[in-house]
Amino acid sequence: GGREMFHPRGRVLGGPSSINMMAYVRGHPGDFDRWRQMGLDGWAYADVLPYFKRAETFEDAHDDFHGSDGPLTVETNRVDDALVDIFLEAAQQAGYALTPDYNGARQEGFARLQLSVRNGRRCSAAVAYLHPAVARGGVALETGGHVTRVLFEGGAACGVEYLKGGRIRTARAEREVILAGGAFNSPQLLMLSGIGPAGHLAEMGVETRLDRQAVGGNLQDHPAIANDYRYAERSKFHRELRLDRLSLSMVRAHLFRTGFASIAPSSATAFVKSGPEAELPDIQLFFRSASMDAREWFPLIKKPAPEAFTFRACHLRPESRGSIRLRSADPREKVRIRNDFLATETDRRVLRDCLRVMRTVARQPAFDPVRGEEVLPGPGVETEEEMDAFIRNSLATVFHPIGTCRMGADPESVVDGRMRVRGIERLRVVDASVMPDLVGGNINAVAIMIAEKAADLILGNPAPAPIEI
Repeated sequence: GGREMFHPRGRVLGGPSSINMMAYVRGHPGDFDRWRQMGLDGWAYADVLPYFKRAETFEDAHDDFHGSDGPLTVETNRVDDALVDIFLEAAQQAGYALTPDYNGARQEGFARLQLSVRNGRRCSAAVAYLHPAVARGGVALETGGHVTRVLFEGGAACGVEYLKGGRIRTARAEREVILAGGAFNSPQLLMLSGIGPAGHLAEMGVETRLDRQAVGGNLQDHPAIANDYRYAERSKFHRELRLDRLSLSMVRAHLFRTGFASIAPSSATAFVKSGPEAELPDIQLFFRSASMDAREWFPLIKKPAPEAFTFRACHLRPESRGSIRLRSADPREKVRIRNDFLATETDRRVLRDCLRVMRTVARQPAFDPVRGEEVLPGPGVETEEEMDAFIRNSLATVFHPIGTCRMGADPESVVDGRMRVRGIERLRVVDASVMPDLVGGNINAVAIMIAEKAADLILGNPAPAPIEI
């Protein structure tokens, strides 16, 4: 519909793991086996499972799928909320199964969300990895700098140039340069450094060092829609958002790491198939006890948001492909993001199925005591044409951008299976931009797994033995 969409970047220590909803989801084992079938040796599920385990300390670790001594703490959301129990009961009434662990033996089904949380606080990549590394020594951490380009000597990367305090500075690399800017910033930096589509670089006034058409292409993300219902009774969640109560909750969370403000609002999820023809679950549901517009409030000073609860669903493996392009040669200017959502009939159909699934669960008897009128999309949206219009006008991303520095076995890919930029020595990309396609779920856990695997590749350590389950 020509709308602009919100695309936040994790411009903070820890990157997006410091601003995300903390959902810990690995995707489906079939996603990684598909990468192996693309020719990416060492990326099958049996190969990456040891890295997922290495990264993780899972509170419920009791089988071969989870780790118990990794830096990233993961726990199941155990919020005491009757609506979560209602959601799970309604799923069973609608004919869906529950899954005790969607990161374990069976992804498909409804479950409480697993979160990257430690003792009531967010466990970001900075908390889990960066701060301990700085404390150990040997890591120089510099903030407030804006990288402008990669530096080269001959055909090899030798460092980066960055802007700080109004001055251009340089950082030299003795072994190699590793880009970890994410799906927006890593391709931007490559293009600013002359690595990208030659025609586009010439238009932007950037001298081409390496014509690589795939840089900035293959952008993928999870498109999502929402289904909201008013409460038939008062909402405990909205009550707790009153400023005086919320302030006390924040103090309690800060001092004791307990209470309302220490619990993630997104408490449950589900992985289902849009139809019997789907090989893997291709829809993910999220459920929360508040509307997406929920906010703090206080009588006569600031109005509360409507008291509602929200279903949200996304298409896990869309066919649509977008792109990242420069706006100019100025490294401080944001990139141009074109998602090209809804480019295929399959993508439109699955999003219609997303709405049908959410409504089916919401209309089960378990919700009868708490469900009021449907707020979004509303009772006037029933036909396929009405659904398509609603989807066009309300679709948003779940903030899972990947693929713009695609990893592949083919010579057109940006990086090889060891995440080395093709055609340039001593330069790697290690972030979600290297993912060749989307996995079935939130991507933060996968990005951390990729970094764990990259650490072995960079250090020359042998890969752990595959875990065949």
